[in-house]
Amino acid sequence: MVKKVVKKKISNKESKAEESPQVNPPTGDLPVKKKRCYFCQQKSIPIFTDVVTLRRFLTDRAKILPKIRSGLCSKHQRFLTRQIKYARHLALLPFTPNV
Repeated sequence: MVKKVVKKKISNKESKAEESPQVNPPTGDLPVKKKRCYFCQQKSIPIFTDVVTLRRFLTDRAKILPKIRSGLCSKHQRFLTRQIKYARHLALLPFTPNV
């Protein structure tokens, strides 16, 4: 008894896919952890009298850090901005850096 060997026709797309599987090369970037909001973690709110905490969110040129760099949520970023401006008017924080 002789068995017949059935050859299956392979289309061009299938043959290319079998030859080299497409694998995305690693980018080399480290996974970035999303910053958590400082005030949500502490379960507190920014207060104008807490100058030490407010200075944490100012640059060396006394500018308010943007939300992306500070890692705050939108709610606390807006509230922090108001509190910093209020502390500046009460002369607790500087408007400009010391020269």
